[in-house]
Amino acid sequence: MSEFRDSLTDEEYWHFLISFGKNASTYKPVWGKVIADYGKTNSDKKIRLFELSEKLFDYYDERTKINKMPQMGQRGKSTVMEQKLQEFRLGKINKEKAVKDVSDNVKIMVAQKFHTLNGLPIPRPFYDLSDDGNSIQFHNSLFNVFSDNQNLHLYNDMDSRWDALEIGYSQMQKSFSIDINLEKEGEEYILNKEERKNLTPLRKSLSQYQKNHCFYCGLELQGKIHVDHVIPYQAIKHNQIWNLVLSHAECNENKLDNIPSMKFIQKLKVRNELMHRSDRFIKPLLEKDLGKTSQERMKTVDTQYSYAKRKIIRMWGGHENYDPSQDEKWKKYVRALNEIL
Repeated sequence: MSEFRDSLTDEEYWHFLISFGKNASTYKPVWGKVIADYGKTNSDKKIRLFELSEKLFDYYDERTKINKMPQMGQRGKSTVMEQKLQEFRLGKINKEKAVKDVSDNVKIMVAQKFHTLNGLPIPRPFYDLSDDGNSIQFHNSLFNVFSDNQNLHLYNDMDSRWDALEIGYSQMQKSFSIDINLEKEGEEYILNKEERKNLTPLRKSLSQYQKNHCFYCGLELQGKIHVDHVIPYQAIKHNQIWNLVLSHAECNENKLDNIPSMKFIQKLKVRNELMHRSDRFIKPLLEKDLGKTSQERMKTVDTQYSYAKRKIIRMWGGHENYDPSQDEKWKKYVRALNEIL
Protein backbone atom coordinates (compact mmCIF):
# COMPACT_ATOMS: atom_id res chain seq x y z
CA MET A 1 0.00 0.00 0.00
CA SER A 2 1.56 3.32 -1.03
CA GLU A 3 2.10 6.18 1.38
CA PHE A 4 -0.26 8.28 -0.72
CA ARG A 5 -3.09 5.72 -0.37
CA ASP A 6 -2.54 5.74 3.39
CA SER A 7 -2.89 9.53 3.40
CA LEU A 8 -6.41 9.56 1.96
CA THR A 9 -9.16 10.44 4.44
CA ASP A 10 -12.01 8.19 5.52
CA GLU A 11 -14.42 10.47 3.63
CA GLU A 12 -12.36 10.08 0.46
CA TYR A 13 -12.22 6.31 0.76
CA TRP A 14 -15.97 6.12 1.30
CA HIS A 15 -16.55 8.16 -1.86
CA PHE A 16 -14.19 5.95 -3.88
CA LEU A 17 -15.76 2.71 -2.58
CA ILE A 18 -19.28 3.79 -3.52
CA SER A 19 -18.55 5.60 -6.77
CA PHE A 20 -15.68 3.55 -8.20
CA GLY A 21 -15.90 0.09 -6.66
CA LYS A 22 -16.69 -2.91 -8.85
CA ASN A 23 -20.41 -3.57 -9.19
CA ALA A 24 -21.92 -6.83 -10.40
CA SER A 25 -25.23 -5.64 -8.94
CA THR A 26 -26.67 -2.66 -7.06
CA TYR A 27 -25.86 -4.24 -3.70
CA LYS A 28 -22.83 -2.08 -2.84
CA PRO A 29 -24.39 1.41 -2.72
CA VAL A 30 -27.51 0.08 -0.97
CA TRP A 31 -25.41 -1.81 1.57
CA GLY A 32 -23.53 1.46 2.01
CA LYS A 33 -26.81 3.22 2.83
CA VAL A 34 -27.61 0.57 5.43
CA ILE A 35 -24.32 0.84 7.31
CA ALA A 36 -24.25 4.64 6.92
CA ASP A 37 -27.63 4.72 8.68
CA TYR A 38 -25.97 3.07 11.66
CA GLY A 39 -23.01 5.42 11.35
CA LYS A 40 -25.37 8.36 11.83
CA THR A 41 -26.51 7.09 15.22
CA ASN A 42 -23.03 6.74 16.76
CA SER A 43 -24.45 4.14 19.15
CA ASP A 44 -24.23 0.37 18.77
CA LYS A 45 -20.96 -0.78 17.27
CA LYS A 46 -21.89 -4.43 16.87
CA ILE A 47 -24.95 -5.42 14.83
CA ARG A 48 -26.23 -8.80 13.70
CA LEU A 49 -25.92 -9.35 9.96
CA PHE A 50 -29.56 -10.46 9.92
CA GLU A 51 -30.64 -7.05 11.24
CA LEU A 52 -28.61 -5.25 8.57
CA SER A 53 -29.95 -7.58 5.89
CA GLU A 54 -33.52 -6.87 6.99
CA LYS A 55 -32.94 -3.15 6.52
CA LEU A 56 -31.39 -3.86 3.13
CA PHE A 57 -34.43 -5.97 2.22
CA ASP A 58 -36.74 -3.12 3.24
CA TYR A 59 -34.85 -0.62 1.07
CA TYR A 60 -35.20 -2.86 -1.97
CA ASP A 61 -38.82 -3.71 -1.17
CA GLU A 62 -39.80 -0.04 -1.05
CA ARG A 63 -37.89 0.89 -4.21
CA THR A 64 -38.82 -2.04 -6.45
CA LYS A 65 -42.55 -1.84 -5.78
CA ILE A 66 -42.74 1.12 -8.15
CA ASN A 67 -39.34 0.99 -9.85
CA LYS A 68 -38.97 -1.93 -12.26
CA MET A 69 -35.38 -1.21 -13.28
CA PRO A 70 -33.01 -4.22 -13.20
CA GLN A 71 -30.62 -4.65 -10.27
CA MET A 72 -27.92 -6.48 -12.25
CA GLY A 73 -26.71 -6.44 -15.83
CA GLN A 74 -26.94 -10.05 -16.99
CA ARG A 75 -29.88 -10.47 -19.34
CA GLY A 76 -32.45 -12.95 -18.09
CA LYS A 77 -30.98 -13.08 -14.59
CA SER A 78 -31.87 -11.39 -11.34
CA THR A 79 -30.24 -10.91 -7.95
CA VAL A 80 -31.07 -13.13 -4.98
CA MET A 81 -32.67 -10.01 -3.48
CA GLU A 82 -35.06 -9.68 -6.42
CA GLN A 83 -35.86 -13.40 -6.32
CA LYS A 84 -36.61 -13.40 -2.59
CA LEU A 85 -38.71 -10.25 -2.85
CA GLN A 86 -40.78 -11.91 -5.56
CA GLU A 87 -41.26 -15.08 -3.50
CA PHE A 88 -42.20 -12.98 -0.45
CA ARG A 89 -44.74 -10.91 -2.40
CA LEU A 90 -46.31 -14.04 -3.85
CA GLY A 91 -46.66 -15.50 -0.35
CA LYS A 92 -44.33 -18.42 -1.04
CA ILE A 93 -42.05 -17.55 1.89
CA ASN A 94 -42.41 -15.32 4.94
CA LYS A 95 -40.23 -12.27 5.56
CA GLU A 96 -37.96 -14.01 8.07
CA LYS A 97 -37.09 -16.72 5.54
CA ALA A 98 -36.60 -14.13 2.78
CA VAL A 99 -34.26 -12.05 4.93
CA LYS A 100 -32.33 -15.15 6.04
CA ASP A 101 -31.71 -16.14 2.43
CA VAL A 102 -30.75 -12.58 1.55
CA SER A 103 -28.39 -12.44 4.53
CA ASP A 104 -26.53 -15.56 3.39
CA ASN A 105 -26.10 -14.00 -0.05
CA VAL A 106 -25.14 -10.55 1.24
CA LYS A 107 -22.38 -12.04 3.37
CA ILE A 108 -20.67 -13.42 0.26
CA MET A 109 -21.59 -10.84 -2.36
CA VAL A 110 -21.03 -7.56 -0.56
CA ALA A 111 -20.20 -7.68 3.17
CA GLN A 112 -16.89 -9.49 2.60
CA LYS A 113 -15.97 -7.45 -0.49
CA PHE A 114 -17.13 -3.95 0.43
CA HIS A 115 -13.68 -2.55 1.28
CA THR A 116 -11.92 -3.64 -1.92
CA LEU A 117 -10.76 -1.14 -4.55
CA ASN A 118 -9.19 -2.52 -7.71
CA GLY A 119 -8.37 -5.77 -5.95
CA LEU A 120 -6.76 -4.17 -2.89
CA PRO A 121 -8.26 -3.58 0.57
CA ILE A 122 -8.44 -0.02 1.83
CA PRO A 123 -6.12 0.65 4.80
CA ARG A 124 -8.87 1.56 7.29
CA PRO A 125 -12.03 -0.52 6.86
CA PHE A 126 -15.33 0.79 8.20
CA TYR A 127 -16.26 -2.51 9.83
CA ASP A 128 -15.13 -6.10 10.36
CA LEU A 129 -17.22 -9.18 9.72
CA SER A 130 -17.14 -11.60 12.66
CA ASP A 131 -15.37 -14.93 12.25
CA ASP A 132 -18.70 -16.77 12.12
CA GLY A 133 -20.04 -14.23 9.60
CA ASN A 134 -23.11 -13.48 11.71
CA SER A 135 -22.37 -9.96 12.90
CA ILE A 136 -20.68 -6.70 11.91
CA GLN A 137 -18.34 -4.75 14.19
CA PHE A 138 -18.34 -1.09 13.16
CA HIS A 139 -15.18 0.98 13.46
CA ASN A 140 -14.80 4.59 14.52
CA SER A 141 -13.98 5.50 10.91
CA LEU A 142 -17.66 4.94 10.02
CA PHE A 143 -18.89 7.20 12.82
CA ASN A 144 -16.26 9.79 11.94
CA VAL A 145 -17.79 10.06 8.47
CA PHE A 146 -21.52 9.93 9.24
CA SER A 147 -22.24 10.80 12.89
CA ASP A 148 -24.42 13.87 13.53
CA ASN A 149 -25.64 13.80 9.92
CA GLN A 150 -22.39 15.16 8.54
CA ASN A 151 -21.24 14.53 4.96
CA LEU A 152 -24.78 14.32 3.64
CA HIS A 153 -23.41 14.57 0.09
CA LEU A 154 -21.71 11.20 0.64
CA TYR A 155 -25.01 9.75 1.80
CA ASN A 156 -26.76 11.17 -1.25
CA ASP A 157 -24.01 9.72 -3.48
CA MET A 158 -25.32 6.25 -2.66
CA ASP A 159 -28.73 7.00 -4.13
CA SER A 160 -27.02 8.57 -7.15
CA ARG A 161 -24.90 5.48 -7.65
CA TRP A 162 -27.94 3.22 -7.28
CA ASP A 163 -29.73 5.23 -9.96
CA ALA A 164 -26.69 5.23 -12.25
CA LEU A 165 -26.24 1.45 -11.93
CA GLU A 166 -29.89 0.80 -12.71
CA ILE A 167 -29.60 2.94 -15.85
CA GLY A 168 -26.42 1.13 -16.84
CA TYR A 169 -27.91 -2.32 -16.25
CA SER A 170 -30.98 -1.38 -18.26
CA GLN A 171 -28.67 -0.50 -21.14
CA MET A 172 -26.91 -3.85 -20.81
CA GLN A 173 -30.17 -5.77 -20.75
CA LYS A 174 -31.72 -3.50 -23.40
CA SER A 175 -35.08 -4.10 -21.83
CA PHE A 176 -35.70 -0.52 -20.78
CA SER A 177 -35.35 2.84 -22.49
CA ILE A 178 -33.53 5.59 -20.62
CA ASP A 179 -35.86 8.50 -19.95
CA ILE A 180 -33.47 11.41 -19.64
CA ASN A 181 -35.33 13.69 -22.02
CA LEU A 182 -32.74 12.98 -24.68
CA GLU A 183 -33.56 11.00 -27.77
CA LYS A 184 -32.14 7.49 -27.59
CA GLU A 185 -30.71 5.54 -30.45
CA GLY A 186 -29.13 2.25 -29.52
CA GLU A 187 -27.06 3.01 -26.43
CA GLU A 188 -26.11 6.52 -27.41
CA TYR A 189 -27.10 9.90 -26.04
CA ILE A 190 -27.94 11.86 -29.18
CA LEU A 191 -29.16 15.25 -30.16
CA ASN A 192 -32.41 16.68 -31.24
CA LYS A 193 -30.74 19.33 -33.38
CA GLU A 194 -33.63 21.77 -33.18
CA GLU A 195 -33.61 22.34 -29.44
CA ARG A 196 -31.79 21.80 -26.19
CA LYS A 197 -33.04 19.02 -23.98
CA ASN A 198 -33.49 18.93 -20.21
CA LEU A 199 -30.23 17.43 -18.93
CA THR A 200 -31.07 17.43 -15.23
CA PRO A 201 -31.39 13.59 -14.97
CA LEU A 202 -27.73 13.27 -16.02
CA ARG A 203 -26.64 14.90 -12.76
CA LYS A 204 -26.54 11.55 -10.99
CA SER A 205 -24.19 10.04 -13.55
CA LEU A 206 -21.91 13.08 -13.57
CA SER A 207 -21.80 13.85 -9.86
CA GLN A 208 -19.44 11.04 -8.89
CA TYR A 209 -16.66 12.41 -11.14
CA GLN A 210 -16.56 15.87 -9.54
CA LYS A 211 -16.81 14.90 -5.88
CA ASN A 212 -19.53 17.47 -5.29
CA HIS A 213 -17.44 20.41 -6.58
CA CYS A 214 -18.26 22.87 -9.34
CA PHE A 215 -16.33 22.21 -12.56
CA TYR A 216 -15.66 25.93 -13.13
CA CYS A 217 -14.79 27.35 -9.72
CA GLY A 218 -13.76 24.27 -7.72
CA LEU A 219 -16.01 25.13 -4.78
CA GLU A 220 -18.53 22.77 -3.19
CA LEU A 221 -21.77 22.38 -5.14
CA GLN A 222 -24.61 23.94 -3.19
CA GLY A 223 -27.92 25.50 -4.03
CA LYS A 224 -29.08 25.34 -7.62
CA ILE A 225 -26.88 23.08 -9.76
CA HIS A 226 -26.76 23.08 -13.55
CA VAL A 227 -25.68 20.48 -16.09
CA ASP A 228 -23.61 22.49 -18.55
CA HIS A 229 -22.05 21.96 -21.99
CA VAL A 230 -18.36 22.88 -21.60
CA ILE A 231 -18.04 23.48 -25.34
CA PRO A 232 -21.24 25.45 -25.98
CA TYR A 233 -24.24 23.59 -27.34
CA GLN A 234 -24.75 26.51 -29.73
CA ALA A 235 -21.51 25.54 -31.48
CA ILE A 236 -21.53 21.73 -31.59
CA LYS A 237 -25.24 20.92 -31.28
CA HIS A 238 -25.13 17.74 -29.22
CA ASN A 239 -25.68 16.47 -25.69
CA GLN A 240 -22.97 13.80 -25.62
CA ILE A 241 -21.94 13.03 -22.08
CA TRP A 242 -18.21 13.71 -22.62
CA ASN A 243 -18.99 17.45 -22.90
CA LEU A 244 -21.29 17.70 -19.87
CA VAL A 245 -20.32 18.81 -16.36
CA LEU A 246 -21.96 20.04 -13.16
CA SER A 247 -21.65 23.68 -12.16
CA HIS A 248 -23.16 26.27 -9.90
CA ALA A 249 -26.05 28.06 -11.57
CA GLU A 250 -24.13 31.33 -11.17
CA CYS A 251 -21.01 29.94 -12.87
CA ASN A 252 -23.05 28.57 -15.75
CA GLU A 253 -24.93 31.84 -16.16
CA ASN A 254 -21.64 33.76 -16.19
CA LYS A 255 -20.24 31.47 -18.85
CA LEU A 256 -23.40 31.47 -21.00
CA ASP A 257 -22.61 30.32 -24.56
CA ASN A 258 -19.08 31.67 -24.53
CA ILE A 259 -16.06 29.51 -25.36
CA PRO A 260 -14.19 28.46 -22.20
CA SER A 261 -10.44 28.89 -21.99
CA MET A 262 -8.14 25.96 -22.69
CA LYS A 263 -7.60 25.28 -18.96
CA PHE A 264 -11.16 23.96 -18.77
CA ILE A 265 -10.73 21.85 -21.89
CA GLN A 266 -7.66 20.24 -20.33
CA LYS A 267 -9.66 19.53 -17.17
CA LEU A 268 -12.49 18.10 -19.28
CA LYS A 269 -10.12 15.70 -21.05
CA VAL A 270 -8.78 14.45 -17.71
CA ARG A 271 -12.32 14.00 -16.39
CA ASN A 272 -13.28 12.03 -19.50
CA GLU A 273 -10.35 9.66 -19.07
CA LEU A 274 -11.36 9.03 -15.46
CA MET A 275 -14.87 8.24 -16.65
CA HIS A 276 -13.51 5.91 -19.31
CA ARG A 277 -11.39 3.98 -16.83
CA SER A 278 -13.97 3.69 -14.08
CA ASP A 279 -17.41 3.37 -15.65
CA ARG A 280 -18.13 0.39 -17.88
CA PHE A 281 -21.47 1.89 -18.90
CA ILE A 282 -20.09 5.23 -20.07
CA LYS A 283 -16.95 3.71 -21.59
CA PRO A 284 -18.64 2.55 -24.84
CA LEU A 285 -20.27 5.96 -25.23
CA LEU A 286 -16.92 7.72 -24.94
CA GLU A 287 -15.27 5.32 -27.37
CA LYS A 288 -18.07 5.74 -29.89
CA ASP A 289 -18.14 9.54 -29.66
CA LEU A 290 -14.45 10.30 -29.14
CA GLY A 291 -12.31 7.29 -30.06
CA LYS A 292 -10.93 3.98 -28.83
CA THR A 293 -7.63 5.26 -27.44
CA SER A 294 -6.84 8.05 -25.00
CA GLN A 295 -4.93 9.88 -27.72
CA GLU A 296 -7.88 9.66 -30.12
CA ARG A 297 -10.33 10.86 -27.48
CA MET A 298 -8.25 13.87 -26.53
CA LYS A 299 -7.67 14.77 -30.17
CA THR A 300 -11.40 14.64 -30.88
CA VAL A 301 -12.10 17.01 -27.98
CA ASP A 302 -9.43 19.39 -29.31
CA THR A 303 -10.98 19.21 -32.78
CA GLN A 304 -14.45 19.98 -31.43
CA TYR A 305 -13.00 22.87 -29.42
CA SER A 306 -11.22 24.33 -32.47
CA TYR A 307 -14.42 24.04 -34.51
CA ALA A 308 -16.41 25.82 -31.79
CA LYS A 309 -13.91 28.67 -31.62
CA ARG A 310 -14.39 29.30 -35.32
CA LYS A 311 -18.15 29.58 -34.82
CA ILE A 312 -18.17 31.55 -31.56
CA ILE A 313 -15.51 34.20 -30.99
CA ARG A 314 -16.51 35.19 -27.46
CA MET A 315 -14.10 33.68 -24.91
CA TRP A 316 -14.66 33.06 -21.20
CA GLY A 317 -11.72 32.70 -18.84
CA GLY A 318 -13.66 31.69 -15.75
CA HIS A 319 -13.01 33.02 -12.29
CA GLU A 320 -9.72 34.89 -12.17
CA ASN A 321 -8.74 33.11 -8.96
CA TYR A 322 -9.39 29.60 -10.25
CA ASP A 323 -7.05 27.48 -12.34
CA PRO A 324 -7.64 23.70 -12.42
CA SER A 325 -3.90 23.07 -12.71
CA GLN A 326 -3.47 24.81 -9.35
CA ASP A 327 -6.52 23.27 -7.68
CA GLU A 328 -4.97 21.03 -5.03
CA LYS A 329 -8.24 19.23 -4.26
CA TRP A 330 -8.80 18.39 -7.93
CA LYS A 331 -5.18 17.29 -8.40
CA LYS A 332 -5.34 15.07 -5.31
CA TYR A 333 -8.62 13.58 -6.55
CA VAL A 334 -7.16 12.78 -9.96
CA ARG A 335 -4.02 11.29 -8.45
CA ALA A 336 -6.06 9.16 -6.05
CA LEU A 337 -8.20 7.76 -8.85
CA ASN A 338 -5.15 7.11 -11.02
CA GLU A 339 -3.60 5.10 -8.19
CA ILE A 340 -6.78 3.29 -7.21
CA LEU A 341 -8.36 2.44 -10.56
